[in-house]
Amino acid sequence: MLQTLNSRLFILCFISFILLNCKEAKTSLITDTPKNLNENVVYDTAELFSKRQQDSLTNKIILFEQETINQTVILTVDSIPKHMNIMEFGKEVSNSWGIGTMEKDNGLLITISKYDRKIAINTGLGTEKTISDYECKIIIDSIMIPKFKENKYYDGVNKAIDSLFLLWN
Repeated sequence: MLQTLNSRLFILCFISFILLNCKEAKTSLITDTPKNLNENVVYDTAELFSKRQQDSLTNKIILFEQETINQTVILTVDSIPKHMNIMEFGKEVSNSWGIGTMEKDNGLLITISKYDRKIAINTGLGTEKTISDYECKIIIDSIMIPKFKENKYYDGVNKAIDSLFLLWN
């Protein structure tokens, strides 16, 4: 009987250990997302923009949000976590930061990974009704990538935002 009790205790401890590790693995996805404590609409950790360019993009985004209540954020990172693609990463960031209102799910996140050379535009469900994934891909391919190849990150993002805001209105 003591041997059965020890076996059960061992199995219970082993299962607890496995479940604890699974929970830690799942939460590590969330800890890989940057923390935007100041709730900046341009969060340039890869330092792609000058201060003046950041201010210009910020003003454009804030004015648009005041007119429409649609929320836009630009995030630049050096690289995304190895276990994620850029769309998954953008989705995690969008959810973690709460981009868009709860009622309308009207958020949009532009993520740029400098060293991975990846770009994503994530849209909330409400935003998807106006801006399709296909339109986002066209904006990335025809506006952003050509400018980025010339190292004109600000020009690419600025023109992309203009196009997205036209579609979104």
